[in-house]
Amino acid sequence: MKFGLGRINTYFTALVVVLLAGCVSTGPGKGDTELSTIRVHLETNPDNLGMSRRIQVGPEPLQSFSVAGPALGEMHLVAAQLWEGNPGEYAVHLQFDRQGAQMLEMYSMSYRGKRLAIFSQFPHPRWVGTFRMDRRIGDGTLLFRPDATRDEAQRLVTGLNKAVAKLKKSGD
Repeated sequence: MKFGLGRINTYFTALVVVLLAGCVSTGPGKGDTELSTIRVHLETNPDNLGMSRRIQVGPEPLQSFSVAGPALGEMHLVAAQLWEGNPGEYAVHLQFDRQGAQMLEMYSMSYRGKRLAIFSQFPHPRWVGTFRMDRRIGDGTLLFRPDATRDEAQRLVTGLNKAVAKLKKSGD
């Protein structure tokens, strides 16, 4: 079977056009840039198997400890709010769904005294806070002071609520 050189180039060009069109159509849309993610990691002992990694969180004093993979994420989230305190003080309040609340309660009882490290992307990925589990968390909520400016914290909360709405919409 013989193929002319022109025919191969035509097929190759068509393939390249299809691939490029596919890449453009699956790229992030305008609304996706406003979404935020959140991952809650458990503090763990360092290991040599690569199951944990060493992180540093916070401005001053810088906290350094090992964490395992994410335990909770925006898929377990119901809503996020920015709570205002005294002037210049604010915190992020996360409300988890039933499954997330059960997991948070289990972790807070099993790992009492350990920390949770909170990782987020809004739009750049970074560690945004920690929370020490000194008591049982039975209400499915987590309140932490973010290592972020107030505007960044508001951006995080708004993006998380948009992500939750998008996840609910795609699940229906």
